[in-house]
Amino acid sequence: MASARIQPVAGPSPRSALCIGLLAALPAMLPHAARAAQINYSIGGRVEHSDNIALTQTNPQEESTLATDVAFDLTQTGRNTTLAASGGVEYLYYTGDLFDDDVRASLVGTFNWNTWQDRMKVIIEDYANYEPIDVLAADAPNNQQQVNVFVAGTQFNLRPGDATRVRVDLRYNNYWAEESDDFNGDRYNAAFTLWQEPGPTTRIAFTVEGSEVQYDQVSLDTLGADYRRLDSYLTWNRNLANIDLEVRAGYSWVELTDYNTKDDAPLFRTVLTWRATSRSTLDMGVYYQFSDAAQELMTNAVDPTASPTAPGGAPTPDPTDVTIGPDLYRQRRVDVGYRYNGERLDASIRPYYEDNDYIDPTAESEGSYGIGVGLSWAITPSLYLNGSVSAGFRSFDSFDRDDDDFSVYIGMTKILTRHWSLGFDLRHQERDSNANEASYDENAAIFSVRYTR
Repeated sequence: MASARIQPVAGPSPRSALCIGLLAALPAMLPHAARAAQINYSIGGRVEHSDNIALTQTNPQEESTLATDVAFDLTQTGRNTTLAASGGVEYLYYTGDLFDDDVRASLVGTFNWNTWQDRMKVIIEDYANYEPIDVLAADAPNNQQQVNVFVAGTQFNLRPGDATRVRVDLRYNNYWAEESDDFNGDRYNAAFTLWQEPGPTTRIAFTVEGSEVQYDQVSLDTLGADYRRLDSYLTWNRNLANIDLEVRAGYSWVELTDYNTKDDAPLFRTVLTWRATSRSTLDMGVYYQFSDAAQELMTNAVDPTASPTAPGGAPTPDPTDVTIGPDLYRQRRVDVGYRYNGERLDASIRPYYEDNDYIDPTAESEGSYGIGVGLSWAITPSLYLNGSVSAGFRSFDSFDRDDDDFSVYIGMTKILTRHWSLGFDLRHQERDSNANEASYDENAAIFSVRYTR
């Protein structure tokens, strides 16, 4: 029986399209123009059938979706400029008219221009993605919104001694979300860093950093989110042949300016990468710091200069969603990752624990933990078996709600020629919640075709 059409969010962000064009055009507008860009792209189409497209506990509705997408990554290097970007655009057509057609865009782009004999660097970055409107609701098509973080600034570098350097950073950030209007705002940031390089593999730095964040509007449900922040910290870096280690320790002070609410806390961060063998890599992160949604979006973004995943590469699902909103929180997070890249088998595993305690007592502080596992096996040089499993558990401090999420995916990829490939995938996801009408389970089958250049 047909039901009323469910209205999703509006179309793609015009800001994302503008930033893609701006990043691509910048090198040509500057002196010492860059060499021709190296561009890789793929065009794909898929048919997906779901037995519960809206992810509801009762009255599940079947739906078939037709989708096409263009994905790309590009790099461009000139005498004084570098440009790196990756992203894509996807169009979705819901054949049963349960949802309106939708267009989704993603982008991670960075542009750097060194001038004044490398004493000054101009920096432009953009991060665009789709995130949930309401993290308490299911991740259904009508609970998606375009989110964009734009960054522009300069970096001044001085070298008063052979092993001593001074750096001053100035940044402007603009936040924008399609539906969560209280996320929209501006961030102004300045940082002074003095560092010493006692050896070729070691660096010690002292930084003082100040920020002011102003949101366009104040949510009626919160005390007011505008804030000032001051950080002072020491950073120790060690880069060896097989180990990269960064340890940062200091202190942070924040003030919610609308209500003169102040807080302070230690700042601590450790990031370790250990390349145990030519095929095995272990990484770990420990974080105790103030953070917000915009900073998490930039932290979680994929590096546009990273090596592309091989056909059938091990999928590593992200078991967490970013809560899109203006509120500042104290973040405690630990995650550990292991990756194995063999001749025929790729594997990855990443457990994590996170607790976010919001400074505003009216905001919903939450804790979560989980794990993601991905595998890919080359049955033959042109046939890959892929799979992933993820499980996540979360709870909230201010009200009684517990969600247990689980998903499993298995698929086959057939490489037909150098450019063409076919895929067939099966997906199952479920949520067990003690909240009314918040549980669901869904099964889906996907057939896809892709041209890669």
